[in-house]
Amino acid sequence: MIRRNSTRPAGGALTVGQEALWLIQNLEPDSAAYNVTAAMSLHFPVDAAVLESAVRATVLGHGLLGSVFGCDSAGRIRRRRGESVDTSGFLDVHETDLDGDELLRFATDLTLRPFRLDRERPVRAALLKRSKGPDVLVTAAHHMVADNVSQLLICREILSQYAAVAAGTGHTAPDTGAAFEEFARRQGEYLASPRADRSRHYWQRELAGLTEHVTLPADRPRPAVYRSEGAEIDLALPPDLMAGLAGAVAERNVTTFAFLISVFEILLHRSGGRRDFVVGYPVTQRRGEELREAIGYFVNTLPLRVRIGPEDSFDEVLRATTTGLWRGLMHREYPFALLPRLAELPRDPARPPLFAALFVLNEPDADDPIAAALEPGREVEHAGLRAAEYYLPQQQGQFELTLQVTRRASSVQAKLKYNTSLFTERRARQLAQEYLRLLRSAVGGSLPAPLLDEPRNRPEDQQSPIPGSESGTMEGTSTSASTDTGTDNTERAGRIAQIRDVAAMVFRAEPEAVEAAGSFETDLDSDSLLAVEYTVELEKLFQVALHVDDIPRLMSGLDSTYELIAEKAGW
Repeated sequence: MIRRNSTRPAGGALTVGQEALWLIQNLEPDSAAYNVTAAMSLHFPVDAAVLESAVRATVLGHGLLGSVFGCDSAGRIRRRRGESVDTSGFLDVHETDLDGDELLRFATDLTLRPFRLDRERPVRAALLKRSKGPDVLVTAAHHMVADNVSQLLICREILSQYAAVAAGTGHTAPDTGAAFEEFARRQGEYLASPRADRSRHYWQRELAGLTEHVTLPADRPRPAVYRSEGAEIDLALPPDLMAGLAGAVAERNVTTFAFLISVFEILLHRSGGRRDFVVGYPVTQRRGEELREAIGYFVNTLPLRVRIGPEDSFDEVLRATTTGLWRGLMHREYPFALLPRLAELPRDPARPPLFAALFVLNEPDADDPIAAALEPGREVEHAGLRAAEYYLPQQQGQFELTLQVTRRASSVQAKLKYNTSLFTERRARQLAQEYLRLLRSAVGGSLPAPLLDEPRNRPEDQQSPIPGSESGTMEGTSTSASTDTGTDNTERAGRIAQIRDVAAMVFRAEPEAVEAAGSFETDLDSDSLLAVEYTVELEKLFQVALHVDDIPRLMSGLDSTYELIAEKAGW
C-alpha cells in the first residue's frame, strides 16, 4: 500500500508515481528494470576531468538529480539533498580496448547496477576511454527522477556544461528542478479536486468486471513472485510495410498509434485466448512549454480495456481502440499507481499489476539535436561538440511483454521486450513474427472476423467498416453544419483566429501554417493525445462542454471546429 505524504517533504513533494517506484525498488532491491539509460559516442577529444566537472554541475544543479530518498519514522517518503552522501566522484572512468559486442556488454553491465536510493544519488555517469574508437559517455538514472526524455536532456546538459567548463565560461542550466516541484504541487491539488474524483469514477467503471488476468503463452514455469528481468529482440519493419501502414492509416483517418496497438491487441487475443483484457500504454504529462525542457518523472501509464467479440473484424477493434484511447486520455492525470485498487482483479504476486503487456510508440523531437542523434548512424553537434547515439538496451522485464516502436523522419525501429523468467528467446521471436504477419494482414485489409481464427477470405461487403463520427475516428467527418450562428463576420473571424491559435499551441505550429493547412488530420498521424489536448484547450477557452465523440469534427479544420463550438455555445 502506498502511504500518501501528509506534509510537504523537505526538498519538495513526491508524486504518487515516484512513491510507487520507491516501493517497487524496495521490494526488488537488486533489480535494474527501472534504470533509464542513455549513451553517446563522443566525437571529440575528451578531457575526463572536464567531463567530471560537467557531470557534477549537472547533477548538483538539479533538485531531483542531487537528492536521496528515504522513509521517516512515520513511514512517509522524504526527499533530501544528497550533500552528505559519498562525493568521491561523479564520473567513473574506464580505460578499455574492447570493441563491438564486448564493448556493448561492458557498457550495458554498467547500467544494470541497482540504485540504493536511500544512500546514493539517483543518477550515474561513466566514461569509456577507448583505444579503438570514439569515447563513450554512459548515463543511468532511476525512473523516479527521469523519464526517457529527461535522460536525453541530462546528456544535453552534460555537453553544455562540458563546453562551458572547457571554455572557462559560465552556463545557466535551463532547468534546476523547479518545474518538477511545480508539477508535483499541481498533482497534489488535482488529487484533492473534483476532477480527480471524476477520473477515479471513470477508471472504476472502465475496469469493472475484470476478474481474470490475461495469460500469455509463456514457455517457462511462472515464478511464485514476479521477477523484473528481461531481454529484447528487434523487429524488422520493411519499407513497403511502413508505406502500406501510412496508406491504411490515412484511409481510415486514425492514428498510427491506434492502428499499431490494435494489432498488438489481436496478437495478445490470439496468444492468450482472452476476449476481455487490458493492455497498458505510457503517456507523457509534459503539458505546457514550461515542462518541455524539464527533467523529472513526467510519465503516467494508462490501461486500455480490450473487448473483442466473437465476430469482430479488425476495423471494429480499431474503432473501439480509438474511442478508448481518446476517452482514457481525458483522464490521463489519474496516477497509474492508484488504479489497481479500482479493479476487481485478484492480487497475484506472480504477475505485474493490472496488465501483462505494454505498448509504446516513441517519436523523438526532430528539432532537438540530441534527440536527432538517436537516428542510427547520425552524428550531430551540440554546444560545438559532436556526438552520436550509442544504443544500450534498458527497462526490460517490467512487464511480461512490451512492444516498443520508435518512429523518426527517415526510419522506424521496433523492439519486443520480454520477461526472461517467462519467455525464451525462441518464443519471443515467434511472437514478434506473428505480430509482423498480423500487421501486414491488417494493412492489406485481409484480417477479417472472427479474429481468433486464422485469416480467411471474406466477401468485401461483409467486412465491418468504420462508421462516421460515432466511431471516434476522423473518417466520415462532417463539415456541413450551418454557419448561420447569429454572429457577424468580424466576430466569427475573431473566434476562428482564437481556434487557430489554440491549434498552433497544441500542435507547436506557426499560426500561419495552421491557417494554410485547413485540416489537422495530418497532425494526428501518430498521437491521439494531440486530439485530446486540442479538445481540452478549446473547452477552457470557450467555456463549452466537448466530448471525445466531437473530436472527428474538431479535427477536420478551422471552419468545422468553429461550427461545432458555435452549436455548443449557442452563438
